[in-house]
Amino acid sequence: MDLRKTWTSFFAKFVQGTTWQRVIFAVVYFLLFTFLISSSLFVSKLNVKVGEPSPEFIPAPWDKDFEDIEKYHKDQEAAAKTVQPVYNPDEDYASSLARDLSKAFLAVQDAVNSSQDNRLAKLKQTPPFGLLTDGDLAALVRISVEDLNIAEQKASSIIIGRARNLDSGARTEADVPSLKGKMTQDIDQSDLSGAIKKFLDTFVDSKVSRPTLVLDEQATEKLRNQARSEIKLEVHRYKTKQKIVGIGDIVDESTYSVLMAYGLIDNRAPWRSTAGIALVVLGGMSAIAVYVLQYKRATLEFKKMILIGLTIALVLITGKGIIALNLGGAEYNALAGMLIPVAWATMAVAILVDVEAALLVSVVLAVFVALLTDPTLTMAVGTQVGLVALFGGLVGVHSVSNLSQRSDLARAGLYISAVNVLTVSGVALMSGMRLTVWAVGILLAIVNGLASSALTVGTLHWFESGFNITSAVRLLELSNPNRPLLKRLLMEAPGTYHHSILVGNLAESAAEVVNADATLVRVGAMYHDIGKLKRPYFFIENQFAQDNPHAKIAPTLSALIITSHVKDGLELGKENKLPAPIMDIIAQHHGDSLVSFFYHKAKEENEDIPEEAFQYDGPRPQSKEAALVCLADSVEAAVRSMKQPTPGRIEGLVRKIIKDKLNDGQLDQCDLTFQDLDKIAMAFVRVLTGIFHSRVEYPDLPARGGAQNEEAKDENSKDTKGLERKESEVQGSFPDRAERTE
Repeated sequence: MDLRKTWTSFFAKFVQGTTWQRVIFAVVYFLLFTFLISSSLFVSKLNVKVGEPSPEFIPAPWDKDFEDIEKYHKDQEAAAKTVQPVYNPDEDYASSLARDLSKAFLAVQDAVNSSQDNRLAKLKQTPPFGLLTDGDLAALVRISVEDLNIAEQKASSIIIGRARNLDSGARTEADVPSLKGKMTQDIDQSDLSGAIKKFLDTFVDSKVSRPTLVLDEQATEKLRNQARSEIKLEVHRYKTKQKIVGIGDIVDESTYSVLMAYGLIDNRAPWRSTAGIALVVLGGMSAIAVYVLQYKRATLEFKKMILIGLTIALVLITGKGIIALNLGGAEYNALAGMLIPVAWATMAVAILVDVEAALLVSVVLAVFVALLTDPTLTMAVGTQVGLVALFGGLVGVHSVSNLSQRSDLARAGLYISAVNVLTVSGVALMSGMRLTVWAVGILLAIVNGLASSALTVGTLHWFESGFNITSAVRLLELSNPNRPLLKRLLMEAPGTYHHSILVGNLAESAAEVVNADATLVRVGAMYHDIGKLKRPYFFIENQFAQDNPHAKIAPTLSALIITSHVKDGLELGKENKLPAPIMDIIAQHHGDSLVSFFYHKAKEENEDIPEEAFQYDGPRPQSKEAALVCLADSVEAAVRSMKQPTPGRIEGLVRKIIKDKLNDGQLDQCDLTFQDLDKIAMAFVRVLTGIFHSRVEYPDLPARGGAQNEEAKDENSKDTKGLERKESEVQGSFPDRAERTE
């Protein structure tokens, strides 16, 4: 027991976190994460080379369907290269040639029809006639118009036809001379006149200057893709301990690829990939650290940062074991990573630390899990597993963000499973996954969600105990009326129990409007007065038709008894291992306020008596939750003492009590604003008017049973009046019923 106390004390001091301790933990987690993710890169490798004999017998370590991806891609590209490019005629250039040819023949016709002496000189102004001799031009103008029209048709068929022909047209600059030669050859072999042939040869030589065909890239790529799709992926099946290569066998490229697929050899330096993984890990940890420092510095304690790192480490360790599972084939083994329960960590962080921090952890952990599955980023499996981890983790956070009962954790597992199924189905459709593989993926997705929920439930208690963190689940357990303290309170101090329930209802309704922890407020209110169990009948709510014991003792002793219920409550809470937030509410629900009734009573006897003897020990409320219980405690007691609690009177009294607490400085150390106090007052009034609503006075019923009933009625009336007189005497001891909780 002593050893346990020593360790608990050491841990409590350690998790406060000095700067050096924070640095040490950050470095340890950085090294641990990097090691877990990159450790598969450092598996013992074989020293074998392509084209050389194997130094040892190498069997298959497990069943594996080996897909020769590298050969598959090579064959695809080879098939694509065999596809002939698709060319189309360059219609713009062909039309330009046709226009130039038509323009040339039109110039010849004009010269034929002209009788002017300078018609040859004028003809030379039109290309390509400037390159012909006067004799050639004179021969041209002697041709009839009808013969020129026939010659133009034949020339267009030869020149434009050749230019547009997919076989003879020029595809590149290098093909242009060949095209010109074919055009000239066709012209020379035609039955055209010599003058026309010379003119057309000159036209081809001067006008045909660039390729006449253009590449149709879209059609060509379509044919290449079709050729690639016709290549089949070769799958080689290896059984456990089946020979891959024997001693002295020459290692060919195919065998080398099999060894690489098993991870037995790697021609890349692992340190380079490890350095990349280290940078990614550093980036993820930095993102979480910057977020905490920027937005959560005041709320996230060092121990909670340790818890975040621990949950990430546990998921990665679990993931290392999961991805080593053999599911019966390469396609199935690739799906093993979808079993990694990322949502386990994100739900634990959301419940125990912070919902917003859990969202960031979801993203970072999804990246880590993707790298864990595929540390070299050479396969699509890492991306697929990362997607499942990301969406499952985010849904897990959302599912427990408003945890109100333990069954919410079970439902969270179903939600995660449903989203995992959708994500796996999307991945299957995008990647063309086979139906049987798809079905296995869906099964793993469902198991992932349920396992995440089960792991969260199973580890939540240990996380809470180890890090002294109170979760919503723990608070819900404490609110069970069958808990020992609450059961004692109900049996030994029923008035206090009822008062605590009402205070809880008031404080919870106020917590909801000022963004405080409503569950903590309600449970804290249920336990805030447990110290009254030590002397229940010294508190007026438990004095049922009994004498008031304060009438027989000095005011100073009465004040000591009243104020000691806080200290007694802390002792009971410690004995029953109540969590720290509940203990804080017990200690702070009266702050250092004054027990005014007994103080004024004592002053009647001794004017110089100090106030300190009649004050609670404090401290004043340090949180919204403690302040809400403090206000609700005073308000419930005061309103209960009102003789005619109308809505207007209730609101006036509520606002007066809140103002008095504010003026007394009891709310100085919590972060409630004036706007919050107004919302709190309205919430209190809304609940109290519902409790203390007016009722119809029932008339007396006529007597039945004759004189005997009349006699009984008179007797009951006497008893009732006596009880009322007794109660008024007890209550008369206190001028203000609000003091009854002190």
